[in-house]
Amino acid sequence: MSAPGSKRWPARRAVTLALVGMTLLALFAVTFRLRLDPNVASLLPDQGEAAALRRYVRGFGGGDLAVVLVEGPDPETNAKVSAEIAAELGKRPSVARAADRIDTSRALDPMLVFRHADPRAMERLRGALTPEGMRARLAESRAMLLAPGSGAVADIVAADPLRLGQLAYEGADIGSGVRTQPDGAFATDDGKAHLVLAEPRGQALRGEDARRFVEDTEAVLAPLRAAHPEMKLGLTGGHAIAAATEAMLTRDLSISSTLATVVASLVFALIFRRVRALVAVMPPLLLGTVWTAAVAAALPRGLSAIAIAFMSVVVGVGVDTGVHVYAALLEARRAGLPPREAARVARAKTARGVLFAAGTAAAAFGALAFSSIEAMQQLGLLCAAGELLTAVAIVLVTPEVGALLERKPPPPPAPVRWTDAFAWLSGTRRRAALLAIVALLPVGAVFLGAAPGLSESIVAVRPKELEPLKVQQAVFDAFGGKRGQWVVLVADRDLERARARGDRLAETLSAMKDDVEAVDALTALAPAKETQEARFLARDAQGLPAKADELEKALVETGFAPARFAGALDAMRAPSRDLVQIEDLRKSTASILLSRYLGTDDGDHLVALYVRPREVPGATARVEEALRQTDPRAMLTGYARLEVVLRQSLAEDLPKIGGVAAVLVVAALAMSLRRARDVVIAAIVVLCEIAAVLLLVRILGIPLHAYDALVLPVLLGITVDEGMFLLYRAREVDGAIGGTGRPSGQAGAPGVEHDVIRETLRDEGPPVAATALTTATGFAALALCRFDGLRDLGLVGALGSVAGLVVALVVVPAGLRLWKA
Repeated sequence: MSAPGSKRWPARRAVTLALVGMTLLALFAVTFRLRLDPNVASLLPDQGEAAALRRYVRGFGGGDLAVVLVEGPDPETNAKVSAEIAAELGKRPSVARAADRIDTSRALDPMLVFRHADPRAMERLRGALTPEGMRARLAESRAMLLAPGSGAVADIVAADPLRLGQLAYEGADIGSGVRTQPDGAFATDDGKAHLVLAEPRGQALRGEDARRFVEDTEAVLAPLRAAHPEMKLGLTGGHAIAAATEAMLTRDLSISSTLATVVASLVFALIFRRVRALVAVMPPLLLGTVWTAAVAAALPRGLSAIAIAFMSVVVGVGVDTGVHVYAALLEARRAGLPPREAARVARAKTARGVLFAAGTAAAAFGALAFSSIEAMQQLGLLCAAGELLTAVAIVLVTPEVGALLERKPPPPPAPVRWTDAFAWLSGTRRRAALLAIVALLPVGAVFLGAAPGLSESIVAVRPKELEPLKVQQAVFDAFGGKRGQWVVLVADRDLERARARGDRLAETLSAMKDDVEAVDALTALAPAKETQEARFLARDAQGLPAKADELEKALVETGFAPARFAGALDAMRAPSRDLVQIEDLRKSTASILLSRYLGTDDGDHLVALYVRPREVPGATARVEEALRQTDPRAMLTGYARLEVVLRQSLAEDLPKIGGVAAVLVVAALAMSLRRARDVVIAAIVVLCEIAAVLLLVRILGIPLHAYDALVLPVLLGITVDEGMFLLYRAREVDGAIGGTGRPSGQAGAPGVEHDVIRETLRDEGPPVAATALTTATGFAALALCRFDGLRDLGLVGALGSVAGLVVALVVVPAGLRLWKA
């Protein structure tokens, strides 16, 4: 007859082979498929204006043109270096074209500038064609010609004596709000800051394209930085931001996961006082983490910025299971069971409890699926999967490894004294009542309005530590730009129809002088055919042949020889009606700007307009209403409007996620504890913990926004364990004391209650502390992340884990003292 153990060998071998197979497949997936997603779209809600912003980000490749900022003390050197950068960038394979200057008006027939004139520009042109306007413009032209170094101006004035081209573009925000100098250079008036615009090839949201462009650009800039140490050369734009974001995420993932593993191991060893236990716990924990990473590799668009937190969280939370399983193994060995039998007993004793706790935490994480933000959905999915997978791996592997490590009888547990302080605090009903009141104070404070207010969420979308964003701010500072820019997005299956709709919107907005500070639109470069024809009709209605006679007369009166301007006069008498085509623009020097306005997404042509409203009362509402009246299908979005959208998203998501998590936790408590007293005490622990976290967030000044605030309901599931395990142990200790007839030391129940509380804390305090603190280390490791949203999320999670431990050690003993079973 075979021994009982021999029958388990085939099953053990099958489990081992299954684990090895799963791990190999997971490693393959992680190695070849796991990728980080720098796409900011995953950080945005999937509805309303944020959905429009997601579409804008997809359609325009994640950003604007690439911009190189050149700053230095010498204007001539700045101009020379800018020209060299543009020339060298244009030779790079990752760059479609680059330019340090542009001229959108000089080569035009003066009569054709009308096709680019929005209502503001048309008004200026009409004024210049009045008798008084002509003479004023000609007087200015004459003064320009008499100024020193005016040779280049002479040809311009000869072709366009009224400088109508200048009027057509005067005040327009062509090209990201960057103004040009008379020679066409993108530069400030003092010449101490120049810009080089580049159109990268590929998509900014495709990591390889973004990295290749940044590498090529840095190869151009590096020798120039060495040759001109007094100058500052910086790169910004969609590709630069995407590449920097991906690099930041890679760093944050590697540092936080490594730190979480190391610190969780140290905390485990210090509190558990059994270093060899790490050998039994960490390998299966890493197995579960690798399996979870394989789930992340299956995400179709890659791992988002916030979701990379899963690695640290899974490591920190996953150690919990190992603590309880190994503690049960040691307990069985100290009871005299042989190693193999001790492993079986430990697994049988803990499997239901730890898997139930893991399932509760996974359900709380799974509640993040109700978030409208894809990144939070990813985080919830991965943390839920990681919680379950690591628990399964530890339950399967840790007892087997522990049996090999604990062949000799383990020493008796080291005496624990720190828990006696918590036992003393609830040693009498009076102290217990006072302790309960203190624990409930945060709840009252939050109820009375002491909770922290919401902070800006935009920092979690556009981290302030990103170097390209610092360069972007430097561009704004140098060229007088502002961040308050809106994006108006038009989507249509037909490109020409989309352009015409965009033109109508641009004309509506440009006419709102009191409410709109600037409008930047394609219509200034290449209006739709419908728009151009309408503008030519408005031009011709002014009677240009008669205006030509008036101009000839004004030329004589202001001291010019009309013969010198015969070409301009002839053009006015027979004005051209040539239409500009997109294809023409692609061949001109203005082609560098085209990608700013046109994009594609999901089969639609996208046309983007950029609007900056004035900061005057009611301007926002009037602009929004004007857009609705002009084109109800147009989408209004932009980072400047994102904060309101994120707050609305949080207001909708938090009740849903919190409600689901609360229902799941209460149900789990009811099914697990099965005593009304214990369920109420555990629920009070969680309630006091959340209130304490909110107060600590306010006191410590931790930003609370749409990303870290959603961790609060998750804490319901991952910190309820401390209270549950203390209550479980109290029930076991109470039964053991009652069953053995152990003397209480005093007559009556109070002595027995004291023994139950003290023994419960001595037995279960260290494991509970180990699980809570390792969870806290997993979150705390995120505090070293440079990505703002991750850092804030980690701080809130770490505070919640520590607060949950302290509250459980205070409230559970007090509740047991005050509420007799």
